[in-house]
Amino acid sequence: MKLRYNNPGIQHSIDSIMLFLEGDYSEYWFESSLYFYPQIDKGKLCSFNSLQKRDYLLEVLNGVVEFEAIKQKVISYQKYWDSKSFSIQKALEDTFDLNLSDKFNDLIGNITLNPICPRFLDERRFDVFYLNSEKGALGMAIHEIIHFVWFYVWNCHFKDDKREYENPHIKWIFSEMVVDTIMRKDKRLYSINPYFESGCAYDYFYTMKIDGTPVLDILQRLFEDNNILLFMEKGYEYCLVHEKEIRNQIKK
Repeated sequence: MKLRYNNPGIQHSIDSIMLFLEGDYSEYWFESSLYFYPQIDKGKLCSFNSLQKRDYLLEVLNGVVEFEAIKQKVISYQKYWDSKSFSIQKALEDTFDLNLSDKFNDLIGNITLNPICPRFLDERRFDVFYLNSEKGALGMAIHEIIHFVWFYVWNCHFKDDKREYENPHIKWIFSEMVVDTIMRKDKRLYSINPYFESGCAYDYFYTMKIDGTPVLDILQRLFEDNNILLFMEKGYEYCLVHEKEIRNQIKK
């Protein structure tokens, strides 16, 4: 398992940000982008068509971002990752009962201006916000790599449609929940993730309850009582049974 950090350039950053400015994404995503760039005029941005939005973002971000800092982050993120990668790989191998020495040797972490960091399963790449520290970038990388390995094992077992691994499908929702479950179980993972204490999954999962019981507590017990494949089966069944309640609480 190998990860290489990369500076993809500003056009990639614009493309990444645009993913969350159009379509069915919530106001939550929109506002989190604007939070880091108060120079962006929200009213003006919303009035533009897609091409105008790209031009406007390019103009604003070119004026406020020190791009030399991203070049330095490529070096510092890589050095810190390399110092921890062996322990992370072993933890994931134990969790997923899988040898990773010959798998996922082409992972790419693109350092971008987007505070929301999407991942692309088929391309084995993910975005990392450039304002992260080395430790923060490591925490984000662990989160995304859990997704990559999770869906690799999942697909080998279920042999299902990979299109259902993305938002808004329940398989995607389940996969986002289990990042906390997997991280919490192994000290080799949670002890080096600075985001763990504040929550390494989406906020709404930590307040989500079914019949008065926290959903993450249910998943944790299932995880501890089963091997990874049985956990996938039973956890997914739980999510299907309670899908309506889960989705209703995500909307809040």
